Amino acid sequence: MLQDGLNQNDVMQMLNEVHQCKEPFTVEFSGKKSRSRNGFYRPATREIVINNRNYITEDGLNESMLMYTALHELAHHIQYTEYGQTGSRSHTKLFHSILDDLADKAETAGIYKPVIDSELKELINEAQTISRAIANLQRDLGNVINKLHEACLAKGVRMEDVVMRKAHISLESAKKAQIIAVMDLPEGITADIQEIISSERDGVKRRAMALAAQAGKSAAQVKCAGAGTDASQSSKGEREMENLLLEKGRLERTIDTLQRRLREVIKQINSDSGLRPGCAAERINK
Repeated sequence: MLQDGLNQNDVMQMLNEVHQCKEPFTVEFSGKKSRSRNGFYRPATREIVINNRNYITEDGLNESMLMYTALHELAHHIQYTEYGQTGSRSHTKLFHSILDDLADKAETAGIYKPVIDSELKELINEAQTISRAIANLQRDLGNVINKLHEACLAKGVRMEDVVMRKAHISLESAKKAQIIAVMDLPEGITADIQEIISSERDGVKRRAMALAAQAGKSAAQVKCAGAGTDASQSSKGEREMENLLLEKGRLERTIDTLQRRLREVIKQINSDSGLRPGCAAERINK
């Protein structure tokens, strides 16, 4: 645990324990309190500046909050020096993935110790439960929309009109749900992570992302999990198999819908003509 006598050199030493940087950096306590920011990183001089007085409370130094700011700025240092960050937009998915990795390592090492009491744990679990339920409902929605699509084809009705004007669902949301429904995604993941994985078309990358999700990684970490895998490296046969499996699922659902519709039509024909069951079907087959 960080001590009341913590100084900038102590923080720098702890950050070096979390990650061995390729380029050196320094840590500076500004001695100031700022309403606009807790810290910042200067790429040109490799300086991490922390407004340490933001963390002085009546109970003393809020060690956990200060350390998280230090990890945040270290993530920027890594982003610029090891990943070639350029431009002014720094809070990217890559940045958040780096930060989450650092926080995981620091927490495991006992350097970063967020106080998660029973109340916070309960709220975290509740939020996860709700998000997982949303993910499951999105899969259910996709299955229904896939069936709706097939029914519209069989009945000669425009799918877009039914989805947007009758069901009040955007085509974008409907398409996402349809894709999610036919993909083999991990169970028990949150809605955001499910959408991130389903948006990846390359099977190799998607499997890497799924493994990260199953390991309990954050949405940003999952997003970047397959970044080191070039889509062009996945075999042509593997990509073709992925596409064939998706098409197979669509065809099977279409055939099932058409068969059900055929049985309904035959039943109606038999009922209207007064023929015994099967006669109309025999006549059609002839």
